[in-house]
Amino acid sequence: MNAHRELAPGVPEDYYRRIFDAERRHFWYRGMWVNAAALLRERMHAGGRLLDAGCGTGGFLRFALEEGAFDHVAGTDIAGAAIELARERVPEAELHVVPLRELPFSGASFELVVSNDVLQHVPELEVGESLRELRRVLVTGGALLLRTNGSRRLRRERDDWRAYDANTLRDRLVESGFQVERVTHANLILSLLAAMRGRVPHAPSEERHGIPMKPPGKLVSAVGGIALAGEARWLRRGRSLPYGHTLFALAVRV
Repeated sequence: MNAHRELAPGVPEDYYRRIFDAERRHFWYRGMWVNAAALLRERMHAGGRLLDAGCGTGGFLRFALEEGAFDHVAGTDIAGAAIELARERVPEAELHVVPLRELPFSGASFELVVSNDVLQHVPELEVGESLRELRRVLVTGGALLLRTNGSRRLRRERDDWRAYDANTLRDRLVESGFQVERVTHANLILSLLAAMRGRVPHAPSEERHGIPMKPPGKLVSAVGGIALAGEARWLRRGRSLPYGHTLFALAVRV
């Protein structure tokens, strides 16, 4: 993997601009961020230092600064094009173009690390190394929140793309030295509707990348937003969801 790649492999030239625009207008992105906040609970307001590893165009970092309380935020991404847009959105963040396995921070630099929809793209042989690197930059007792593609069973389409099942994700974290607090699916209702239509997540390509070209209509946005907000309330109570094309794991460095 090239740490200075302008684009991630197999995506169109305007991929990150599409993400940048969708994060501002599509209910799904904010719904996932609200679910993340529900899982993190008091960690969103504890101050300290936050790293978004694979921050893309900076949507979660902006959300974290507006909805939480952090003393310092940083982000990394493999794509220079994504980091350029993140600098526009989150000028106060410390940002770097690097892969997960080569984080430019000393050990114990962060109280919280998040990584959204990145792990499924890490080449199989680099997954353990990347997770150990995320652990290295956490303080003892610090938390890692992972969001990745979810499936009822592990599904691989190529070396750098997979959909995790809950047990496999938990096992990879434990093997890398984490204590796992929670693993839960998310995006339940929307995933059920998609599955009924024969749609499941696939590896991105120039023709099929999953980034919406335009926001959905008001009714779809309202219904989708309500569904994801309901999930967040459920997760905030310490409960889990049994199905969904999204999988969250919350783990701690011990």
